[in-house]
Amino acid sequence: MRFYLFLLLLSGIQFTNAQLIEFGIGPGTLNYAGDLVKGVQLANSSPAVQVHHRMNLSKVVSVRWALTYGKIKGSDTYSNDPFGLQRNGSFNLNIAELSSTFEYHFLDYKHDKSHVRWSPYAFFGIGFTRLYKAPGTYGDYNPTQAIIPYGIGFKQLIGRRFSSGIEFGVRQTFFDYLDTYADGDQTVKDFQYGNPADRDVYYFVGISLSYIVYKIPCPFPYVPNRYMLRTYFR
Repeated sequence: MRFYLFLLLLSGIQFTNAQLIEFGIGPGTLNYAGDLVKGVQLANSSPAVQVHHRMNLSKVVSVRWALTYGKIKGSDTYSNDPFGLQRNGSFNLNIAELSSTFEYHFLDYKHDKSHVRWSPYAFFGIGFTRLYKAPGTYGDYNPTQAIIPYGIGFKQLIGRRFSSGIEFGVRQTFFDYLDTYADGDQTVKDFQYGNPADRDVYYFVGISLSYIVYKIPCPFPYVPNRYMLRTYFR
């Protein structure tokens, strides 16, 4: 059993020697859903940028480390909730996100003999986001919070050196204070609180261009013939 696992690992290494590392950058937008905004509203999008480093572990599996920076905003102004209109809350803040995700490509699009040069993919991982707002705004909450990023995307090879992509990703948080409105005293009906059973979510939609560090492996490494060398140099 260990021998077969070794062969599987070796086959993956032989592939990744050809296209092991990628570096990329791309613009995108951040969107928020929570106590102030329900669902995805395109008008609520804010600009963002993402840089990434990708390591291809096999023909279909990759690991990506990404740094995302942008702005998130939300407002009760266009809410269809009468309690939200009464609250009339809003927020606007910058965030920095660091994430690590596994990507699974549904097609072997990088193989030289493949009939397609594109593939849809899905990703899932873990990360951390840092919220930048006025000091004291978050009270007892830590402005650095863990997140679960997941989503889908599409990639297209451009020659051997470049790859373009577009993706939609969800960032599930574990707290209800991204918009600064968390659960409060439910007996006080001043509407200045959020839903304690809800967790804030934000989304990233972006396009990217990656540079592939392409190396053609040598299938037959040179091994000198020691017998001939000894004969020649006698």
